[in-house]
Amino acid sequence: MSKQAGVAVDRPVGRSPIPGAERGLRWIGRFFHLVTLTGLGAFGVYIVLRASGATSSNFEQWRNLVQGLPMPTAADWIANLGIGMHFVMGTILVLAWPILFSSRMRNRHRAVHRWTGRIYVTAGFLAGVGGMSFILAHGAYIRAASVAFGIWGAAMMACAVMAYVHARAKRFDLHRAWAIRLFAMVLGSWLFDIEIRAWKDLTGGMWIGEGSVVGPFDYAILYLFFVPNLLVAEFFIRNKHRRITLPRGQQWVAVGALVFVGAIFAYAILVVTATPSGKFGRHLLQLFAG
Repeated sequence: MSKQAGVAVDRPVGRSPIPGAERGLRWIGRFFHLVTLTGLGAFGVYIVLRASGATSSNFEQWRNLVQGLPMPTAADWIANLGIGMHFVMGTILVLAWPILFSSRMRNRHRAVHRWTGRIYVTAGFLAGVGGMSFILAHGAYIRAASVAFGIWGAAMMACAVMAYVHARAKRFDLHRAWAIRLFAMVLGSWLFDIEIRAWKDLTGGMWIGEGSVVGPFDYAILYLFFVPNLLVAEFFIRNKHRRITLPRGQQWVAVGALVFVGAIFAYAILVVTATPSGKFGRHLLQLFAG
């Protein structure tokens, strides 16, 4: 760890771990990694299908550009080109992360890691630029969304810049920390729809507005899709070299809570990605339609 990040601590915090609980936590971690790998891969394919117009419904935000329709104002051009760049760079961000975060690739193929990293931080910065261009020229569906998406885009751009700056300066601990924060921001574009579907199915759509009415959850999701990710990333960064062990009475509670969250997470991903009613699924399933 760098001096700024603090001194590594080798001894456990709390009482000795329960072997079964510790194994359970390891398996839960692997489960989340596998589900994220699969879900983000499918999300990347979904972006390509919709952004290219290969499926039945293109993204409204840049349909004019893809279909060659008239764009009479400079704002129309900026919005369409900006969101197009956001889609292209976003596809790179959701598909290239396994290479970037592979310890084997980092240790054995450093040139591949370096170039993937350069492409990744560039994509992160340009995705933010594209999204911000669309927000400034066109705006999101409500003003509160424009503000939240603007904050998200600015945070993504800042993480990309800081990851690159620290890599160039060979401050690799800080570089990795900012790369993790960047990935936490990238997850937001995918989790936005996953979290909405999970909430709808669990609560029956409580606090979600209909039509032009905006409900409390519609405002909450504008920050729930990226702020919790950043907090989890920050916890991971600050405790990377610490083996944190909960008191014995709380270890199985933590396992149970993570299993519950993981089940909801997996359910929402499955429904959104692999069913005709899912936002991604109704496009992805067209690949297999006869």
